[in-house]
Amino acid sequence: MKRLLLFIIVAGAIAWTTYSGYELFFYKGNPIAPERIFCEKDGSVLLVNRIQETKSVDYFSAVKKNPFVEPVKSMEIQGLTGLRIYLSGERPILILEKETNWKENEFKQIESSFKEQGTSFQKKGNIILISKVHEACNSENEKLDFFIEGDKKASANFWNLNKHGFWERTDVYALDKGFFEYRSSTPNNTYGKPVNDLTEFVSVLPESISNYTFMERFYAQDKDSVFAQGEMSHWVDLGYVTATYQDEIILISDYRSQQNPGLILLEKSPVEDSVLLMDDIRSFSGFQLTTDFPKRRKGRIFIVELEDKVVFTEKESIARQVLVDYQLGRTLALNPNKKEQFFGGLPSQVNMRSISKSQKTSLTWKKNLLFEVSTKPPGERITEEEKTTWSKGLALDLKTVTPIPDHLRAGVSVFLSGDDGSYELIGPNGNLIWKGNSDQKIIGEPTVIDIFENDKHQVLYRTEKNVNLLDLNGNTVGGFPYKSEERITTGISEFVWNGTKRFLFGNEKGEVTMLNSSGQELTIIQAGRHPLRGIPYALNVNGNLRVWVVNEENEQYLGYLENPAKAEILEKTTANHFIKTNGTVKAYFEQEGNVYFKAVNDSEATLLSRGSILSSDDNHIFLKQENKVVVFDHGNNLVFTQEVPFNEISTVDLVSTEKNQFLVVMDYLQNKIHLYGSGQNDLPDFPKEGRDKAYTYLNKDNNVLYIYTYLSKSLICFKTEL
Repeated sequence: MKRLLLFIIVAGAIAWTTYSGYELFFYKGNPIAPERIFCEKDGSVLLVNRIQETKSVDYFSAVKKNPFVEPVKSMEIQGLTGLRIYLSGERPILILEKETNWKENEFKQIESSFKEQGTSFQKKGNIILISKVHEACNSENEKLDFFIEGDKKASANFWNLNKHGFWERTDVYALDKGFFEYRSSTPNNTYGKPVNDLTEFVSVLPESISNYTFMERFYAQDKDSVFAQGEMSHWVDLGYVTATYQDEIILISDYRSQQNPGLILLEKSPVEDSVLLMDDIRSFSGFQLTTDFPKRRKGRIFIVELEDKVVFTEKESIARQVLVDYQLGRTLALNPNKKEQFFGGLPSQVNMRSISKSQKTSLTWKKNLLFEVSTKPPGERITEEEKTTWSKGLALDLKTVTPIPDHLRAGVSVFLSGDDGSYELIGPNGNLIWKGNSDQKIIGEPTVIDIFENDKHQVLYRTEKNVNLLDLNGNTVGGFPYKSEERITTGISEFVWNGTKRFLFGNEKGEVTMLNSSGQELTIIQAGRHPLRGIPYALNVNGNLRVWVVNEENEQYLGYLENPAKAEILEKTTANHFIKTNGTVKAYFEQEGNVYFKAVNDSEATLLSRGSILSSDDNHIFLKQENKVVVFDHGNNLVFTQEVPFNEISTVDLVSTEKNQFLVVMDYLQNKIHLYGSGQNDLPDFPKEGRDKAYTYLNKDNNVLYIYTYLSKSLICFKTEL
C-alpha cells in the first residue's frame, strides 16, 4: 500500500513538472506571447482573465491611455471561452489569448471589432497581437517573464512599474453583491495588526450616522501627521472612528489603560479658562486632534465618555444628543438591519474602513499582503428609506420624464431631458445624481432597457443624428453613441436575435439601420424613398429576420435584414397606432366613430369597439367612449372600464398588481391626476395636483406606484402603495 501511494505521488509530481514545463515552453516558443512583447516601456500591464466580471467595475481605467480600451469593452466575445486580455498602460498594444488556437472565423470576428485606422493584426496559435505603431523594446533584457505567475483565479491581474524600478502585482477578485477585493503582492507599507472595529465601536455609534471612517492606530500615524504629533496619539490604543451625525462630524476614540483622554487634555490645557465641566460633558479648546478635527483650527471641542470610548464633537447639543441616543439604545449595535447595511460585504478586521452613501472600502495588511475590498462602481449607494412624496426644482426646461428601476440606489430614479438636449438623473428621494448634455435635442421618449439581461438598466435615447445608451452612472455603454449620416425619423425598437440584443431605427432617406448591443452598425437596408415614421419592428418570417416599417406616405414595407433582397411593399395604411404582438405588427385606426385593427398579414380589418383612440402601449390600447375610458389588451380582450367626470384627457395608463388593476387618468383642463381602482371612485388622497402630463411606474417588488408630474418648474413625485 505504501509503495502504491509513493508511486502515485511520484507520478503526479512528474506529470505536474511536465505540464508546467510544457506551458512555459509553449509560451516561450510563440514570438507574440506576452512576455516577448511587453517590457518596461509599457509602464503597466492589465491582464483580464474573465471579462464578464468586469461589467460592474472599471478595471480598464488603469490603462486608459491605450486606444484599444473602448473597442475591447464593446467587442463580441460570445463563444470565445477562456479568453485572456492583455493591455499595455503606455503603448498601443493588445494581446488576446485563448486556450485553443484561433479559428479563421474567430479571427475575422476580432478584426471587425477594431476598425481604427493604422491598426495591425498578427495571429499565431492561440494568440492574437493587435497594435499600432509604437516604440519597440530595446533588448531581450527588457522583456518580461512574470505573466505565468499571475493568479488565474483572479478576475484580473495588474502589473505596475514602481518608482524604484520594480514591478508590483495586484490581483483583483470579484466578490458577492458588487464588492471587489484587491491583493497587492508588494505593498509600500505595513501597519499594525488589523482591528475588528465593528465590535470595538458599534455599541456607542448612533444608529443614524450616514458616513463612517475607521483608522487603525499605526495607519493613522502614517497618514495623518497632526494625529501622529498630537495629544491623541498618546492615548489611542487600536484606532479611532470619524462619522457624520446630524450633519456634523463626530470623532470616537478608544484609549489605553490609565491613559484617560479627558485627564490628558486637562493636564495639557494651555490656560485654565480653556476647560469647561458640565455634568457628563467636558469641553476643551486649543487642541487639534487630527488634520480635519476640529474643523475650526484648535476650536472648542466637547467630549462624552461612553463605556471605554470617548466621543468628541464641536457642538454641545450634538454631544448631548449622542448621550441620549446611547441611553435610549439607539445605536448600531441594537439595529442589526442598519448595521448590516453599513458593514455588510466588508471584512471584519481592517486597518482602514470607509463607508459612505456612494462607496464602501477597506484596507487590510496581512503577512506583507495588502487586501483592499471596495464597491465598484462608485455609484452604488447604501439603501435609504424612501420619502412618500418629494419635489425637485429644475434648472432645465423639462421635456421628457422616464422612470427607471435603479439597482445602484435601491429604488426608482428618473431620467429627465430638457428642450436643449440637457439631461439629469434624479435619485429615489429627489436628489440630483448626475447631469450631462447630448449636444443635440433629445427627440421622442427615452426608453429603459436591460442590455445585459441582468436586471441592471440603461437609458436609450436618440437625437437628430445620434443613438445613445447611458448606464446609471451616466456613462455611455459600449461603442455608443452611434452617429448616423442621415436624420433619424423613427423611434428605436429592441429585439433579441440569435441570443444577442439588437436595435432598429429608420431615417429620412427611407433606410432602416440595425445595430448590435455595442452600438456597432450591422446593416442598412432601403425601404422605399420617403422618410420613415413610427417605430420599425423586427419579425421572424419563416426563419428569416425581417423588418416592418411605415413611411410618411403611409406605405408599409417588409424588408430583409440579413439577406440581400429588395424590400417588399405592402398596402397603404391610415393607422397611427402600431404595436408588435404575437410575432406580427398590429395597426389600430378610427373610422366613422369606431376603432378597427388589422395585422400585417390580414386581408381585412376587424372591428374592436366604438369610440376614439386615446393612446396605446406595449400591452394595451386605450379608448374613449363618451364619458368612459375603455381599455383592451392586444388580444382584443376588455380589461378595464372607468367612467370619468371630464372630457379632456392628457394621460391614461393601466397598472396591474398580482391581485388588482388601477387606472391613472389626468384631467387636462383641471390639471388633476386621478387614480381609480376597478369600478371605484378615486382612491384615498386622490386626485393630485399636476400639469400637462403624468408619468407612472409600478415597482412590483413592493407594489408602490410612482406618479411623476411637473409643477412650478419642479418635478413632483407621488408614491402610493397599492
